[in-house]
Amino acid sequence: MSDTVQSTEDLIARVLQFLAADPGRAARFFNVTGLTAKNIRAAASASGFAASILDYVLEDEPLLRVFAAEAEIAPSELLRVRAGMERREEAPPHQKRRSSTPLGASNLARRFGAG
Repeated sequence: MSDTVQSTEDLIARVLQFLAADPGRAARFFNVTGLTAKNIRAAASASGFAASILDYVLEDEPLLRVFAAEAEIAPSELLRVRAGMERREEAPPHQKRRSSTPLGASNLARRFGAG
């Protein structure tokens, strides 16, 4: 098992490939996020997309474990990458931080202008 991820972009690509490789996983992803095969490319260029993809996987422990095993990375590595993204995205102290609650059904699509 690899200890580190080479890049966030590579990790997100691997997660999306993993989801797309199984029709059941892909269908659930699209149902939960509100994204579609047609609008995911547009959403992918939006700020926060990568973090939302990691959140999706991190919030489903069985999915996280299967992905980590297939990708040969420690599940904690995904959490480390996500935490690093959050530190880079932190708002200045005078701005109110957003809740880290999960994006609900179709909220992901609305957030990225794809819904």
